Amino acid sequence: MRELIKQYLDRGISRRNFLSGLGTIGLSSVAANSMARSLAPFMAEADDAAANGSPAWMRKVRGTGGALLAAQLKAAGIEYIFVNPSSGQAPFFDALVDEPGMHLINGLQEGALAAMADGFAKASGKTPFILIARPGLPNCMTQMYNSWKDRIPMVVATDLGGIDGLGQDGFEEIEHMGEMAQPITKWHWMSERTEKIPEVTRRALKFASTQPCGPVFISYPSNTLSEVAEAEVMEQSKFSVPMKIRPDQASVEKAARMLLEAKNPLLYVGDEIAWCRGEKEVLELAELLGLPVTEAPGSLGWSRPFPTRNPLYLGDFQKEMRYPGKVDVMLNLGSRMPYAGSRSKVSADVKLIQVRMDPDNLARVYPTELSMVADMKLAAADLVAAIRSMATESRLRQVRDARLAKTREFTSKMRQFRQSIARERWDQSPISAERLGMELESVLEKDTCFVAEIDSGRVMEQLIQFGGDDKQYFSNSGRALGWGLPASFGVKLAQPDRPVVAVIGDGAFLFSGPQPLWSFARYRVPVTLMVLNNRSYNNERNRIWYTGGRQFKTGRDMVCYLGDPDIDFAKMAASFGVDGEALQDPSAIRPALERAKRANIEGRPYLLDVHMGRRGIGADSTWHPEFSVEALRQRKV
Repeated sequence: MRELIKQYLDRGISRRNFLSGLGTIGLSSVAANSMARSLAPFMAEADDAAANGSPAWMRKVRGTGGALLAAQLKAAGIEYIFVNPSSGQAPFFDALVDEPGMHLINGLQEGALAAMADGFAKASGKTPFILIARPGLPNCMTQMYNSWKDRIPMVVATDLGGIDGLGQDGFEEIEHMGEMAQPITKWHWMSERTEKIPEVTRRALKFASTQPCGPVFISYPSNTLSEVAEAEVMEQSKFSVPMKIRPDQASVEKAARMLLEAKNPLLYVGDEIAWCRGEKEVLELAELLGLPVTEAPGSLGWSRPFPTRNPLYLGDFQKEMRYPGKVDVMLNLGSRMPYAGSRSKVSADVKLIQVRMDPDNLARVYPTELSMVADMKLAAADLVAAIRSMATESRLRQVRDARLAKTREFTSKMRQFRQSIARERWDQSPISAERLGMELESVLEKDTCFVAEIDSGRVMEQLIQFGGDDKQYFSNSGRALGWGLPASFGVKLAQPDRPVVAVIGDGAFLFSGPQPLWSFARYRVPVTLMVLNNRSYNNERNRIWYTGGRQFKTGRDMVCYLGDPDIDFAKMAASFGVDGEALQDPSAIRPALERAKRANIEGRPYLLDVHMGRRGIGADSTWHPEFSVEALRQRKV
């Protein structure tokens, strides 16, 4: 319907054809005529613009800088603005009072707003706009960092003091604010004049959304938002840069030949496949040649673009792959390569083919036989076509079937092994990660959006199926804690008709603070929020103690134990108007998940405080350094 309306407003179709088109998609004649009447003012506005010599996609607007900003965001198709209030932004909020098509999403802390926007962008493919109070930029940057690492587009904006007072160490003033954000932004700018606000905003959206994507920071001095001016507002589509780039045909043919002739190839997949919506094409490529598939280790990706249920899926890439053993050709489609450090994780004798949307990180560390900058969907489709043109179906079957049989045997054994471990730990109390993973897999709908911020959750995730027709996975590779809770809000905003479940470690939950729960309650966001409560930064302790230092030798955990006091996350949620409960017995998991599902169906968020067992080195210890400020006071009395 949106495209039909656009054609009508652009004079691409007549009123009769517009009404006919509305009828085709199911609207009654009464409803269709009513819609046409509602669009009449916009048609008249377009006629006025044409009479003044302006194209339909551009119009002159006179108003405050805040009104100009609102008009340009509307012309860019922005529906949601992630905000927290600042008095200097009052003209912008005034402009939205009579603008029902744009909605303010209010958060209580700037980092949460950026994480909300990140989740929204990942789930929608759209570029979000965030407007924050200027002292909150450092807060916002904690989560902008995650978006920068994942190459996720967003525009972060703030007001400043008046232009005449800049440089005077005024109220809430920070000199060179844009430079503060420079290392994690593609571009930063200050709009110095009111009439420049639409132009600067268009440019910020353009830079953020052009591959490789990333955050952009802009600032509007408060006087530019309050002063009145006239400026041209234009559709953002006139400034978009399509990045559906086909790979070079000669390179595609060379890569196809290398894959056909390979004795032991490996397909390595990453987030750019998810961003380009190329999952089906990549699956077809893998199945065409029976390619074993691996992905970046857990800390390097935010998506699961290949169906984990597929027998070709091996899981995380390892330096020494138990299967398929020594690789001769490795095809990287859209992923960061494994961290090399001082010792390469990929042998130099592996013929490496890399296809990325990010030229900065293409062939950055590893010697690469063949590099291509291309859209993942188009690259995979072109590789399939080239391979089919070079080999008969008989030869393809010969290459594929033997390889697929061996890979299926391996992945089937690994799946059975994980299931057997899970059964052994089924009744453990506190609850085991394996039990929780299997319960989630059996209860969650296949179209669930699964939002994960769990450093120690890989064991659980291996028992849940993602990708393809299964659940969609969202995480972040920056690993700045505090992302998961607000990000699940953004995912649900982008996918309101799909179930959303967030699984968050207790440490990560506490980093975001409980305050995002206020936004869940305010906007009635029906998400199931699961806090994995093991009263510890569990994996961080394991990594620290693995060095065999003094903590390991004495059994004293100096920094990672989160008990004493124990935190009741369900009571915390209740204080924000979010229902929830604590789970300690493994048999309570399934009934609690069903209660959460019912609450979500009724339009309410629901929090589960899941008491989990700690794992690894020093897991049983509850020791922590004793220190009391009260004792200091008593000592001085």
